[in-house]
Parts: sequence; structure tokens; C-alpha cells
Amino acid sequence: MNKTIIMIIISIFIIITGNSGCIQDNPTNNTWGEKKISIDAIKVSNNTTWNRSETNESQYYVYGYLYNDNQFEALDPKIKITTYYANGTVFAFNDTPYIDPKNLPAKGSSRFYARFYDPDKKITNFTVEVLNAKGELG
Repeated sequence: MNKTIIMIIISIFIIITGNSGCIQDNPTNNTWGEKKISIDAIKVSNNTTWNRSETNESQYYVYGYLYNDNQFEALDPKIKITTYYANGTVFAFNDTPYIDPKNLPAKGSSRFYARFYDPDKKITNFTVEVLNAKGELG
């Protein structure tokens, strides 16, 4: 009798745990219970641009928006902004640009910017690449 009750309790526990989302076949970013997001659904705005500070011509800024087309919030997005010389070689990169808000709301956006020291005005181009983001925990 006691063995039957114990088996029923264990079975109920396994069923509840399996249906709760605590057990998944494929953890995202090695975090159990994390909701899946697509990095491809995080886009850099087409109007991302640059300028040189009017008060300090040695500063080169890249700024724009990230758009999250996922159904869930994208936590701690990582982007990389790379600047280039005229001949196409890398001038410098920034993989920790300012992002606000830090987390991308579902179907929402965040602005970003990075500053580069370029006193000789040799930067002629830039790219912005989305590297990573985590899904919200469920």
C-alpha cells in the first residue's frame, strides 16, 4: 500500500514538473525555462548613422535603434559596432556600446550609440552586428 502511494506521488510530481516548463529538451543559452528568441528577429534600424561632434571633431559617433520582432523580451542584447578606414580595413570596434533600455521589449526598440576617438578623421564607414541576446525566463 505504501509503495503504491509513493509511486503515485512520484508520478504526479514528474507529470507536474514536465508540464511546467522546468524541463525542456533544448535549453536556450544553457538556461532551463528560458523562452526562445530568434537573434535574426533583432534588427538594426535602417537609419543608423554617424556624425562627428560639433564641439569636438575628434569624436566619431555611431547611433541608431535595435528592433525586437520576437514575441518575448530580449535580455542583455550584445552588439558590435566596427569602424573602417577608406581601404576597408578595421579602424576600431566597440562590443559594449550604450543601449537604452538595456533589455529589448517584445515588439519594441532600444536606442544605442558608441563613440570612437578619431582625431585624424580616418573613419569612413561602419557596421553594426547583433551578436547575442537571451530570452526572458518563464
